[in-house]
Amino acid sequence: MELFKKIEERKALLIDKLLAKGVYKTKDERHLYDVPLKVLEDEYKLVVNKPDQHSSSSWMT
Repeated sequence: MELFKKIEERKALLIDKLLAKGVYKTKDERHLYDVPLKVLEDEYKLVVNKPDQHSSSSWMT
């Protein structure tokens, strides 16, 4: 039961972080609340590693 609680807490944290970054669905259009932890982790990695579209090097050139 403790493991389930920790997984749900981790999922909630990742969902909050994704929502804060404007991500509401996964890349395959599933709702964040409907996917397993691994998918949320993968989505978060994609968002974190995505180049910033508003960086000085992209808009100043």
